[in-house]
Amino acid sequence: MKYSNKTLTLIITALICFSLLTGCYYQSYDSSKQLHINADLDLPIVRPDGLATDNAVIPYDAYIYDDNDFEFGAGLLINQTKNEVVYAANPHKRIFPASMTKVLTALVVIDAVNRGQISLNDTVVIGKKIEFNEDNVAVLGLKTGDYITVNDLMHGLLIASLNDCAVVLARYVGGSVGKFVELMNNKAIELGATNSHFVNPHGLHDNKHYTTPYDLYLIFKEFLKNDTLLQIDSKSTYTLTYSRDGEKVSTDITSTNAFLSNSFDMPTGYHITGWKTGTTEKAGNCIILEFVSDDTGDKYICLVSNAKDHEALYQNVYDMLKRIY
Repeated sequence: MKYSNKTLTLIITALICFSLLTGCYYQSYDSSKQLHINADLDLPIVRPDGLATDNAVIPYDAYIYDDNDFEFGAGLLINQTKNEVVYAANPHKRIFPASMTKVLTALVVIDAVNRGQISLNDTVVIGKKIEFNEDNVAVLGLKTGDYITVNDLMHGLLIASLNDCAVVLARYVGGSVGKFVELMNNKAIELGATNSHFVNPHGLHDNKHYTTPYDLYLIFKEFLKNDTLLQIDSKSTYTLTYSRDGEKVSTDITSTNAFLSNSFDMPTGYHITGWKTGTTEKAGNCIILEFVSDDTGDKYICLVSNAKDHEALYQNVYDMLKRIY
C-alpha cells in the first residue's frame, strides 16, 4: 500500500505523540545520575507506597554519619515528631535483634486481639512442653498443665522478656510456632520491613533470624500506636500469676530496661513511652525505645545494637540524646 507524503507525515507525527504519552520512548542514559550503592550494605527490596511520606527516610548508601563517640554495631536516633534523622550508624546493616524481636511478636498478638480471634482475658493451658536449645534462657518456668492468661503472658513477654511466654503466645495465636512466625514475617512486610527475616517469636539466636535498624524502626513505630502495649511497657514491676496443680502461683518480675528499674539514671528532661531490650552473645546488648522531650513534646525513637556490655548500652543511649539540639 502506498501513502502520500502528507499521509506519511501524519502517521509519523501520530506515532511520536503516542510514544510521548505512553512513556514508550528512548532516553539516553546519564551516567552522572546513577544510583550509588555501598558494597557493604544488603540490597534493598522495594517498600510499600507511602513509606517515604510517613517515616523518616535514610538513603541506602547512608552507611555511617558519625561514629567517633560510640561503641556499638549500629544505631539510630530519629525525631518521630518531625520524621527527621538526628543520628544514624549503619542503619541498613543486617543485625541480630535478640529480644527486640518481641516487639513484632507483641504486634501479631495484638492484631489477633483486635480481630476478635483471642482476648487478653483468655486463659491458656500449656499443652506441650517448652524447650530451648540454650542455657541460661530467661523463662517464667511454665510447665505442661499450667494455666495463665494472655494478659499475664504479654506482661512477661515485654517487661521481663520471658522466652517461654513468647512460645506460649505463638502457639496460642498461630496454632504452632511455625505458623506464628509466618504471621510475623507477613506483618514485617506489611510495615515495610522487607530486609528482615524471623524464625522464632523470642529472638534467641539463629543465623536466619535477622533484621536491620531501619526495619526495626518501622516495626517499632507500629508498636507505639497501641495503647495496651504502651500501658504494659510503662510498668517497672509486675506480679505474674498462673495456676499449677490447682494452686495459684505468683511471681514478681522487674523491667529489663535499666532506665525504668533505676539501675541507670534516666536522661534529664525526657520520659519513656515504649521500649524493648535484647541480649545474646551474637547480638550483643541492644535496646529500642521512644523518648519524649518534657519541654517540646517531640518524640524520639532511639536504637542501639551490639553494644559491648550493659553499661555501654545505656551510656551510648544517654550520649546519643546529647545530639538533640
